[in-house]
Amino acid sequence: MWAGPFCPHIFPGGLLMMPTPEDWQSFAALLAILGLLGGAVVALQRLGLLRRSASPHPSRSEPGADVTDRLDRHAERLTRLEGAVAGLASREDIHGLQLAIERQAGAVSELRTAMERDARAVGTLSAAITRIEDHLLGESRR
Repeated sequence: MWAGPFCPHIFPGGLLMMPTPEDWQSFAALLAILGLLGGAVVALQRLGLLRRSASPHPSRSEPGADVTDRLDRHAERLTRLEGAVAGLASREDIHGLQLAIERQAGAVSELRTAMERDARAVGTLSAAITRIEDHLLGESRR
């Protein structure tokens, strides 16, 4: 049996190496990774975090033109980032949520205690009703 990375098949011209299922699986994984990378590039471009430059070499008409452009792009990115951070919950908001969750946990605990107490009362009532039924059924049999 062939132990190499490819399985041999005899063709009229000689030996032809055919890919194995593992080879196809590796190829499919490589295609999936390339597809994910392409999707990530498109997503970053749509978010404005990755931009294509018109030419690989900016014009050198002004000595600091590319530095100024880069600083402008960084300023725009920082402005977008500050806007995104401003929309996030503050420390006080998170603390308020934590307190509300703790209050709800306390309310649930109180409800559980009341339900257990009510279940015991219903059990006692059920036993009393059963005794009364048995007593009344016992009298009707006489």
